[in-house]
Amino acid sequence: MAEPEKTDDEEEAAPPAKPKSGIVGKLINAAGIFVLCLGAVVTGGIINGKLAHPTEYRLEKDGSIKPVVPVVVVEAKAKAAEAKEATGKPPPPALYLKMDPQLVVNFDASSEVKFLALDIEFMARDQAVLDDVQRNMPKIRNNLLMLIGNRDYKTLMSREGKDALRLEALNETKRVLQQETGSAKLEDLFFTSFVVQ
Repeated sequence: MAEPEKTDDEEEAAPPAKPKSGIVGKLINAAGIFVLCLGAVVTGGIINGKLAHPTEYRLEKDGSIKPVVPVVVVEAKAKAAEAKEATGKPPPPALYLKMDPQLVVNFDASSEVKFLALDIEFMARDQAVLDDVQRNMPKIRNNLLMLIGNRDYKTLMSREGKDALRLEALNETKRVLQQETGSAKLEDLFFTSFVVQ
């Protein structure tokens, strides 16, 4: 059977053919959206970095979130305030001694992290104290290696873990100085580089 011929009116009433959009068109659209989103994220990060410095927060036991205040800054300000109150004048300038070479500590072979490399600087306000540290550096290095080597590297990854280690290293250094010189007037100890691999 033959189909009846369509009249001109029927041909005009037929819906227009849709343009074929293939997978290439969809991929181009997706790539365009991705580039726009990436540009927005990068631009937002740059603007945020210029406007505000990142603040670290911690969750308190009562469920509230509080900003973390660096302990080192608070301690240094408290010590400087105490020295100023005691004498009525500002303390002498801080002097630093860098432990050279870098302190490298190996961890257990089965752990993900194999070693920790630390740059350590000692702070005092009297050159004689730093001279005592320099004279006793082999014993100080040994004791710090023993102190750090017994750690689980995971505890050292948090800011609190690093700061606790720093305070223990300071106390250990003061203990060595007390044993060897009879005086432990070292004021502070800082990790100026902390590399875990």
